[in-house]
Amino acid sequence: MSPLMIPVTEAQQPERTAANSRTRLPPSPEYAELKRIIKAAGLLESDPRYFAFKALSLLLVYAGIVTAIVVFTHPAIILTSAVLLGFTFTQVGLLGHDLAHRQITHNSRAVRWLGLLVGNLLIAVSYSWWTAKHNQHHATPNHLDADPDLQYAVLAFDTKSISSRPRLFYPIIAYQGILFVLMGTFQAYMLRVQAVRQVLSERSPSRLAEAAALALHGFLYVALLTQVGHWGVALAFVALHHGIFGLYNTLVFAPNHKGMPVIDETSRRDYLREQVLTARNIVGHPLIDFVYGGLNYQIEHHLFPSMARNRLSAAQPIVAQFCAEHDIDYLVAGPLRGIVDPIRHLHAVAAPLRSQG
Repeated sequence: MSPLMIPVTEAQQPERTAANSRTRLPPSPEYAELKRIIKAAGLLESDPRYFAFKALSLLLVYAGIVTAIVVFTHPAIILTSAVLLGFTFTQVGLLGHDLAHRQITHNSRAVRWLGLLVGNLLIAVSYSWWTAKHNQHHATPNHLDADPDLQYAVLAFDTKSISSRPRLFYPIIAYQGILFVLMGTFQAYMLRVQAVRQVLSERSPSRLAEAAALALHGFLYVALLTQVGHWGVALAFVALHHGIFGLYNTLVFAPNHKGMPVIDETSRRDYLREQVLTARNIVGHPLIDFVYGGLNYQIEHHLFPSMARNRLSAAQPIVAQFCAEHDIDYLVAGPLRGIVDPIRHLHAVAAPLRSQG
């Protein structure tokens, strides 16, 4: 789930905007060739056992953290649990991402109801809102007008986008590179705002079910807070939990496209090049793969969204070689550069505002 700040317009609801008219480009012959190679390697086959293990282990960790909060009363244990719960929420969100891309099951009804469980109930995110937004992102990655992940009132990803932002936020945008990570700590709160907006609107295909799941999450969360003792500890728990959830989510998703070339309707390329050139991979390693939920292979994920995350590492050298053979720039960065480059880009974009004093 990409960083959620304050939306500029309703563009974060793709089904209701003109952005939806800018659709995913048709596959090119080169992409068809690459897909044949990937399919022949068996990398598009599902892996239900992997996801069953992933889901079960996450649920056990989730339940263990909640149990620790209920059983223990020492503030250090409570606040440590808040940090771990923030980390776990993002991991659950990454599992929801896999679900939305039909990596776990192709059954639409199962996806919808599991999405309510994973998104609305477990982490209080509107699954229907996020899925619509994310599908539009995949169709038009880094498109200045059509990618909802570039539509934030307090962030500008290209200098010419600044004029479309409210002047009220210019002082923030001027130093957006410096403030970006700090803003990420508030992301989780905006997720809740968007969830409430979704169920109050008519956009959700399952409004009552979504509302009930969100309400149950809220009730159980408040009940959990009553177990932590002093109200000061409870407030610190909320701040830590939501801060870690938002920050971790931001640091996982920011390297994927931020600071990469942006496009508009005049500069769109064929599907293969558009997906590769607007994305950045983070170097693969078992620990990094776990932390990023496989999204460190962002290029492969965008080319083959339904590919199970545990197969992306095997696809990576195939895609990299194919891009080299077809003279397509393919970027792989280390974890530190993956964070620093987007921050530098944001800072450079806002230079005109700083020069104005």
